[in-house]
Amino acid sequence: MRVTSWLLICLVSASLAGCGQQAVEESAAARKPGPHIIPIDYEALYASENPPAYKPWPVYGVFLMSVAAQQTPLVMNPETPVPDTVQATTDIVFKEVDGEQIGVDVYQPKGDTSPNPLILIIHGGYWKAGDKSVHRQQGIEFAELGYTAAAMNYRLSAKHKFPAAIEDIRDSILHLIENAKTYNIDPTRIVTYGGSAGGHLSAFMGLAANTAGKPYVAGLDANAFKGIITLYGMHDLTLTIQREHPFTEQFIGKPYEEAQAIYRDASPIAHVDSSDPPVLLIHGSLDGSVSVKNSDMLVRSLEAAGVRHTYDRVEGWPHAMDFFSPIGERTLWFVHRFLREHMPSDELKAANR
Repeated sequence: MRVTSWLLICLVSASLAGCGQQAVEESAAARKPGPHIIPIDYEALYASENPPAYKPWPVYGVFLMSVAAQQTPLVMNPETPVPDTVQATTDIVFKEVDGEQIGVDVYQPKGDTSPNPLILIIHGGYWKAGDKSVHRQQGIEFAELGYTAAAMNYRLSAKHKFPAAIEDIRDSILHLIENAKTYNIDPTRIVTYGGSAGGHLSAFMGLAANTAGKPYVAGLDANAFKGIITLYGMHDLTLTIQREHPFTEQFIGKPYEEAQAIYRDASPIAHVDSSDPPVLLIHGSLDGSVSVKNSDMLVRSLEAAGVRHTYDRVEGWPHAMDFFSPIGERTLWFVHRFLREHMPSDELKAANR
């Protein structure tokens, strides 16, 4: 799920004007109404040799109490302005199905005509909700690191069942590749990125791209996928805790007892093999929306297959923890290091950072 109900409240309610873990010295009364969002010092963060430290919450309820008490800030700002250094082209229609237009937003370094590696950003929302616009901040962050970033929508599960979302993401990739010169994309270098349902779809696209005989990845070049970034994703839909979730059944369209093979095929873990690209997984151990078992099990499969991976199992933090400080900065640190190692942009190479 892209954002749980408590996070939505945190983002839009003046009464919950800050979230996170470290105490904020200014009083809640002194803050302006609205979410308490702090800026990120990207230069210092990326220059650090170690990820930001954190303290685990003892139980989920204590975390919720900290949200209500406005003890710690957000680092995600849904209204992040697009800087002069970034060119944003939004609502590009790449597909129309049954009268429904499906779009993608593209962020690229302004004035840069060289082909950049592509980061595909996939929104969450338990496959049934969400929108690409929530990832504007990430699109800007990636563009400022020298990447072309694309955040796309896909058909949602209330009307469209697996593999509809997969087909839409595939078609968005093919559209971007067909228009690589327009968006300054190097079609041979792609990393997928997503959280929650977006984490599932990110992992699925990168792992299943080389699965033979699957129409939902037809036309893709599996060798172009250089990495997978999945945050608290649903990686094994056959897990009891996952398959019994009503939103999983809605995504598949049938209960597990009637469609075990489909549940398995729709699981990223089913597509792991030794030729897969490297994977970065980040998941909180207190995640009550998507059990951390999803990532634990995927890591076991990656290890067995010899696939390179990095796993930051964030102890004592819940779902969507990257919206909050210091886990938001910690996530950025891991993402930056992953990109630098597996798909560096020209800017990262030049900066040697």
